[in-house]
Amino acid sequence: MRKTLFILVLTAMATGCSNGPSDPLFDAPLGERTICTAVNPVQGNDSLSLVPFNCPDLEISTTLNELRDAGWRLESVQMGEDVKVNETLASEVSITVRKAY
Repeated sequence: MRKTLFILVLTAMATGCSNGPSDPLFDAPLGERTICTAVNPVQGNDSLSLVPFNCPDLEISTTLNELRDAGWRLESVQMGEDVKVNETLASEVSITVRKAY
């Protein structure tokens, strides 16, 4: 019985079952900073917290809400050139976020 239990525990540890899946938003070290850019130009009626951002350093696309829930905090917002999207002005937007907890 002990030998069977030992083999099961050893197998689980070797296959990584005890570690669970990794998530770059949660696994990032505290204090890490990264710059993310909006997938599409942001229009005046867009809620910034719901805009999808590409974060190449983290190899992920996410929203500000998801970043916040994972312990990231917004440090700055950079507005780029104005562009017209369907006759509405929009801007290229990038954000700098920092892992706070």
